[in-house]
Parts: sequence; structure tokens; C-alpha cells
Amino acid sequence: MSKPSGLLAGLCLAAPAFVVTSSVQAQQVAPAASLTPGTKVYDERGEEVGQIVKIAGDKVAVAVGGSGLVVSKSDFLKTAKGPALKAPKEKILAVLKEAEADAAAVDGALKPGAEVRSADGAAILGTVKAVAPQGAVLTTGEGNITIPRAAFFLSQKGLAVKVNQKQFVEGVKAARAKKQGG
Repeated sequence: MSKPSGLLAGLCLAAPAFVVTSSVQAQQVAPAASLTPGTKVYDERGEEVGQIVKIAGDKVAVAVGGSGLVVSKSDFLKTAKGPALKAPKEKILAVLKEAEADAAAVDGALKPGAEVRSADGAAILGTVKAVAPQGAVLTTGEGNITIPRAAFFLSQKGLAVKVNQKQFVEGVKAARAKKQGG
């Protein structure tokens, strides 16, 4: 069995939820016992999609080709073949392709000197000081803070993080208090 690439980890953090149609909602959710690493995963029509690689709490990481996604256990249907995602394979692949494109766009924008905005784009929260594989260091009014790569996205106004200004300031203060032992 081949190991999923590092892209799986990146996509796991940004994986979108699938839209469920009313005809699919009536089907039975797959029992948690059927969701184990190494188990094949199918789409709602029974076409093989990938393989479960990891389970953490309610989240299931599924390797799909060279990519991957993370979904809730409740996103699986019980089928005769085994666990199936509540979407057709084409939609699953389209979602992964879009997530890869979004990740590439963020990678292109995440450079030292780039301004980082709040999720609504209303406030500039800081400037990228340095970039690492796991995240970026921002220079802010509160000092330098490290932000995980998965928190970034591209908004219409440029590079942004998935929180508003108030949430960002509260998060920075909480991180500082924890680091200082208080």
C-alpha cells in the first residue's frame, strides 16, 4: 500500500463538506465499525473512490489517488460493497481538484511581505514575516504570531485567515497568555 502524500494532510485541513441530496439522506449511515484504515471507500453509486488511511475521533481521512480528504463518519453510507461517501465520484474528484487549486493559490500568495486580512477582508491583521511548511509567522500589532497554513485562504482582497479581526485578537491574546503560563 502506498503512503498518501503530504498533500493529504494539507487537504485534510481544508476539505469541504459534501452536499447531500434528499434521496441520499434516506439511506443508512455506515456503522463506525466498518470505517477502519485500509478499508476501500465507494461513491454513492458503488464506484471505488479510495481508501481510508486514518481515523481520529469523528473524522476519517480518505486517500483518493494522489490526494485526500477528511470527512465526518456521518458522511458515509452503508452499502453492500462497503462504506460509501454521500456523493458521486465526479463530485468528489471535482472538490479535490478545487481544493488543490485553492491550496496552490494560497502557496503562491503566502510570501514574506504579504499583507494578511481578516476573513471578511475588512482589516489587515499583519504582514507575513516568514513562511514554513506548517505555517507562517505574521508580524502584528500584538507582536509576531505563527499561523497554521490551513488557516489561510485567498479572498477577493488577497491573502486572508479564516477568522474576523476580533477572533484574531482574542486568539493572539489567549496564545500569549498560554505561552506565559497564565
